[in-house]
Amino acid sequence: MRIAIVGSGALGQFYGAQLVLAGHEVHFLARRDAGVLATRGLIIHQTPTKQVASSLTTPLLTCHPVRVHREAATIGPVEWIIVTLKTTGLEALATLLPPLTGPTTRLSLLCNGLGVEERCATWFPADRIFGQLCFVCVNRDDDGTIHHLAHGAVAVGSLTNSPADDLANLWTHAGVRCHQPASLLEARWRKMVWNVAFNGLATVHDATTDTLMQHHADQVRALMMETIAIGNADLAAAGRNEHLENAWADEQFDRTADMGAYAPSTLLDARAGRPLERDVLFDEPLRRAQRFGVMAPELARLVAHLDRYQTAD
Repeated sequence: MRIAIVGSGALGQFYGAQLVLAGHEVHFLARRDAGVLATRGLIIHQTPTKQVASSLTTPLLTCHPVRVHREAATIGPVEWIIVTLKTTGLEALATLLPPLTGPTTRLSLLCNGLGVEERCATWFPADRIFGQLCFVCVNRDDDGTIHHLAHGAVAVGSLTNSPADDLANLWTHAGVRCHQPASLLEARWRKMVWNVAFNGLATVHDATTDTLMQHHADQVRALMMETIAIGNADLAAAGRNEHLENAWADEQFDRTADMGAYAPSTLLDARAGRPLERDVLFDEPLRRAQRFGVMAPELARLVAHLDRYQTAD
């Protein structure tokens, strides 16, 4: 298949590399790393995990040459557009998507947060929009080298809740463990349980995940439980039968223990002085808590801390 990776940072390069290994024609739309990708290709250090087949056989994954572009127009229409942009840059899709779109092109969003698929439906047919949640730890060095630290499985679904078999098969055949949850909304809330707590508190405390688990575990767990409650209220309001169980928080603790001293993406953005993905990760969950009458004092305090952080910035 012809596939375009839009936003070729750590996530885009890591998952794009798996598709290259599977034999697909993958085009990387890049800006910051365009020169590096063009001259030396992909360099990814992988930690072995059964969730990503190539990591078990190829600890140092290199691909050169790769198809790298600075403009979407030089790629042309593709079968899949896979977006790994930060949600702070989603508005750019209004101009990036048209040159990549043909009559059957489908869009998959590898973005964190709530409401990202609905936002993209402004520029793209809703029945061809899919979401993908990545349970993975990847970082990018200043020189463009990618480090895969743990995990790698994905969950996929569609905006209209139609089957996402083609997308699931794409990743399964590329050696990436994949499953389809009952709904995309449920999958997003399950990912939010981790993201709200660890991305948020990592930024507030300027701390990696191991420090949070050691010194702020009660606060992490309180945020997780509030997120579960908000998610269940949102699912119920949407008429869904899915339910996030409280034990999901325990599972997230267990997964996080495998990450070591991991710096979540929001912490890295804060340290680099980049805009934070606040709206979809923290503000929107709080808005939904208020809409559904769910008490969320820890989340409210977290958002207030982020207000002060940005003001101080």
